[in-house]
Amino acid sequence: MINIDMWYGDNHKEADKIDISFYPIDGQYRGNIYKNGKIIGDYICNDSLELEKNFPQLNFNWD
Repeated sequence: MINIDMWYGDNHKEADKIDISFYPIDGQYRGNIYKNGKIIGDYICNDSLELEKNFPQLNFNWD
């Protein structure tokens, strides 16, 4: 499950950065979505693979 909320009508595939925070009590990943250094939306998801699938333009380093 992923819930993406784009605030200004942008497409999440246009994002050039996201930040990622994991909340272990909820078991959810949450963060903001950025384009050109400005926050344009946010997301909540249950699985890190959903992030990779929904933001294929970004490189993920889970180290």
